[in-house]
Amino acid sequence: MATKNTLYRSYSMEYGTFVGLCWGAMFFCYVEGISYQNGLLMLLCVALFGVACVLPFVLAMRLNKKLFAVGERLSYLQGLLFAFSMFMYACMMNGLIVFAYFQFLDNGLLMEQMESMVNMPEMITTYQQIGMGEQYEQMISVLKQIEDLTPFEKALMMFNNNFFISLILTIVAAIVASYDLTKIHKQ
Repeated sequence: MATKNTLYRSYSMEYGTFVGLCWGAMFFCYVEGISYQNGLLMLLCVALFGVACVLPFVLAMRLNKKLFAVGERLSYLQGLLFAFSMFMYACMMNGLIVFAYFQFLDNGLLMEQMESMVNMPEMITTYQQIGMGEQYEQMISVLKQIEDLTPFEKALMMFNNNFFISLILTIVAAIVASYDLTKIHKQ
Protein backbone atom coordinates (compact mmCIF):
# COMPACT_ATOMS: atom_id res chain seq x y z
CA MET A 1 0.00 0.00 0.00
CA ALA A 2 1.48 3.33 -1.04
CA THR A 3 1.51 6.18 1.42
CA LYS A 4 -1.10 8.90 1.07
CA ASN A 5 0.79 11.58 3.03
CA THR A 6 3.63 13.68 1.75
CA LEU A 7 5.95 13.40 4.75
CA TYR A 8 8.72 12.23 2.45
CA ARG A 9 8.99 15.76 1.02
CA SER A 10 10.54 17.11 4.21
CA TYR A 11 12.94 14.18 4.28
CA SER A 12 14.02 15.01 0.74
CA MET A 13 15.10 18.48 1.85
CA GLU A 14 16.96 17.17 4.90
CA TYR A 15 18.66 14.34 3.06
CA GLY A 16 19.45 16.55 0.07
CA THR A 17 21.21 18.97 2.40
CA PHE A 18 23.38 16.15 3.75
CA VAL A 19 24.23 14.91 0.26
CA GLY A 20 24.99 18.46 -0.90
CA LEU A 21 27.28 19.05 2.08
CA CYS A 22 29.10 15.82 1.27
CA TRP A 23 29.51 16.91 -2.37
CA GLY A 24 30.69 20.33 -1.18
CA ALA A 25 33.27 18.80 1.17
CA MET A 26 34.50 16.60 -1.67
CA PHE A 27 34.81 19.63 -3.97
CA PHE A 28 36.59 21.64 -1.28
CA CYS A 29 39.09 18.83 -0.59
CA TYR A 30 39.75 18.43 -4.31
CA VAL A 31 40.41 22.08 -5.10
CA GLU A 32 42.42 22.70 -1.94
CA GLY A 33 44.41 19.51 -2.60
CA ILE A 34 45.28 20.79 -6.08
CA SER A 35 45.84 24.39 -4.98
CA TYR A 36 48.28 23.48 -2.22
CA GLN A 37 49.56 20.19 -3.68
CA ASN A 38 48.37 18.32 -0.61
CA GLY A 39 48.16 14.57 -1.12
CA LEU A 40 46.28 14.04 2.15
CA LEU A 41 43.43 16.27 0.97
CA MET A 42 43.34 14.39 -2.32
CA LEU A 43 43.11 11.12 -0.39
CA LEU A 44 40.30 12.57 1.70
CA CYS A 45 38.60 13.59 -1.55
CA VAL A 46 38.72 9.98 -2.75
CA ALA A 47 37.23 8.80 0.55
CA LEU A 48 34.48 11.43 0.33
CA PHE A 49 33.76 10.30 -3.22
CA GLY A 50 33.02 6.83 -1.87
CA VAL A 51 30.75 8.30 0.79
CA ALA A 52 29.04 10.54 -1.79
CA CYS A 53 28.32 7.55 -4.01
CA VAL A 54 26.69 5.53 -1.22
CA LEU A 55 25.03 8.25 0.90
CA PRO A 56 21.93 8.95 -1.28
CA PHE A 57 21.05 5.27 -1.39
CA VAL A 58 21.59 4.79 2.34
CA LEU A 59 19.31 7.75 3.03
CA ALA A 60 16.67 6.45 0.60
CA MET A 61 16.75 3.08 2.37
CA ARG A 62 16.50 4.86 5.73
CA LEU A 63 13.30 6.59 4.60
CA ASN A 64 11.97 3.30 3.27
CA LYS A 65 12.62 1.61 6.64
CA LYS A 66 10.99 4.50 8.54
CA LEU A 67 7.86 4.18 6.45
CA PHE A 68 7.92 0.39 6.73
CA ALA A 69 8.00 0.69 10.53
CA VAL A 70 4.64 2.52 10.46
CA GLY A 71 3.15 0.17 7.88
CA GLU A 72 3.48 2.33 4.77
CA ARG A 73 5.73 2.55 1.74
CA LEU A 74 6.31 4.86 -1.20
CA SER A 75 5.06 4.09 -4.67
CA TYR A 76 7.69 4.25 -7.39
CA LEU A 77 6.38 7.64 -8.52
CA GLN A 78 6.61 8.98 -4.96
CA GLY A 79 10.10 7.48 -4.70
CA LEU A 80 11.00 9.22 -7.93
CA LEU A 81 9.71 12.56 -6.61
CA PHE A 82 11.57 12.02 -3.33
CA ALA A 83 14.85 11.14 -5.07
CA PHE A 84 14.57 13.99 -7.58
CA SER A 85 13.86 16.51 -4.82
CA MET A 86 16.69 15.16 -2.69
CA PHE A 87 19.19 15.47 -5.53
CA MET A 88 17.97 18.95 -6.50
CA TYR A 89 18.47 20.16 -2.93
CA ALA A 90 21.93 18.57 -3.04
CA CYS A 91 22.72 20.37 -6.30
CA MET A 92 21.58 23.69 -4.84
CA MET A 93 23.64 23.23 -1.67
CA ASN A 94 26.72 22.22 -3.62
CA GLY A 95 26.23 25.11 -6.04
CA LEU A 96 26.16 27.55 -3.13
CA ILE A 97 29.35 26.04 -1.70
CA VAL A 98 31.12 26.22 -5.08
CA PHE A 99 30.01 29.82 -5.59
CA ALA A 100 31.17 30.82 -2.10
CA TYR A 101 34.53 29.16 -2.71
CA PHE A 102 35.21 30.92 -5.99
CA GLN A 103 33.77 34.24 -4.81
CA PHE A 104 35.43 34.52 -1.40
CA LEU A 105 38.27 31.99 -1.00
CA ASP A 106 39.93 31.17 -4.30
CA ASN A 107 41.28 34.48 -5.64
CA GLY A 108 42.55 32.69 -8.76
CA LEU A 109 44.78 30.25 -6.84
CA LEU A 110 43.23 27.10 -8.34
CA MET A 111 43.62 28.21 -11.95
CA GLU A 112 47.13 29.53 -11.26
CA GLN A 113 48.16 26.15 -9.85
CA MET A 114 46.55 24.24 -12.72
CA GLU A 115 48.32 26.43 -15.28
CA SER A 116 51.65 25.89 -13.56
CA MET A 117 51.08 22.11 -13.57
CA VAL A 118 50.16 22.10 -17.26
CA ASN A 119 53.04 24.38 -18.24
CA MET A 120 55.73 22.21 -16.64
CA PRO A 121 58.43 21.39 -19.24
CA GLU A 122 57.98 17.64 -18.65
CA MET A 123 54.27 17.92 -19.43
CA ILE A 124 54.89 19.87 -22.66
CA THR A 125 57.55 17.37 -23.76
CA THR A 126 55.33 14.40 -22.99
CA TYR A 127 52.42 15.79 -25.01
CA GLN A 128 54.70 16.56 -27.96
CA GLN A 129 56.35 13.12 -27.85
CA ILE A 130 53.05 11.29 -28.02
CA GLY A 131 51.84 13.48 -30.87
CA MET A 132 49.22 15.42 -28.93
CA GLY A 133 50.61 18.92 -29.39
CA GLU A 134 47.33 20.18 -30.84
CA GLN A 135 45.34 18.73 -27.92
CA TYR A 136 47.77 20.38 -25.51
CA GLU A 137 47.11 23.77 -27.11
CA GLN A 138 43.36 23.14 -26.85
CA MET A 139 43.77 22.30 -23.16
CA ILE A 140 45.65 25.57 -22.57
CA SER A 141 42.90 27.44 -24.43
CA VAL A 142 40.17 25.81 -22.32
CA LEU A 143 42.01 26.67 -19.10
CA LYS A 144 42.20 30.31 -20.18
CA GLN A 145 38.48 30.32 -20.95
CA ILE A 146 37.66 28.82 -17.55
CA GLU A 147 39.87 31.40 -15.87
CA ASP A 148 37.83 34.18 -17.51
CA LEU A 149 34.54 32.87 -16.09
CA THR A 150 32.89 34.61 -13.15
CA PRO A 151 32.38 32.70 -9.88
CA PHE A 152 28.67 32.45 -10.70
CA GLU A 153 29.40 30.89 -14.11
CA LYS A 154 31.80 28.37 -12.53
CA ALA A 155 29.18 27.46 -9.94
CA LEU A 156 26.57 27.13 -12.69
CA MET A 157 28.86 24.75 -14.60
CA MET A 158 29.19 22.57 -11.50
CA PHE A 159 25.44 22.74 -10.91
CA ASN A 160 24.74 21.60 -14.48
CA ASN A 161 27.19 18.72 -14.14
CA ASN A 162 25.65 17.62 -10.84
CA PHE A 163 22.14 17.99 -12.26
CA PHE A 164 22.88 15.61 -15.12
CA ILE A 165 24.43 13.02 -12.80
CA SER A 166 21.47 13.44 -10.44
CA LEU A 167 18.98 12.65 -13.19
CA ILE A 168 20.66 9.29 -13.67
CA LEU A 169 20.99 8.54 -9.95
CA THR A 170 17.35 9.50 -9.32
CA ILE A 171 16.10 6.39 -11.11
CA VAL A 172 18.16 4.06 -8.92
CA ALA A 173 17.49 5.95 -5.67
CA ALA A 174 13.75 5.82 -6.40
CA ILE A 175 13.94 2.04 -6.64
CA VAL A 176 15.66 1.90 -3.25
CA ALA A 177 13.17 4.32 -1.66
CA SER A 178 10.12 2.44 -2.98
CA TYR A 179 11.34 -1.15 -2.62
CA ASP A 180 8.80 -3.39 -0.91
CA LEU A 181 10.50 -4.43 2.33
CA THR A 182 7.78 -6.97 3.14
CA LYS A 183 9.51 -9.31 0.67
CA ILE A 184 12.64 -9.26 2.83
CA HIS A 185 10.82 -9.60 6.15
CA LYS A 186 8.71 -12.57 5.01
CA GLN A 187 11.85 -14.68 4.57
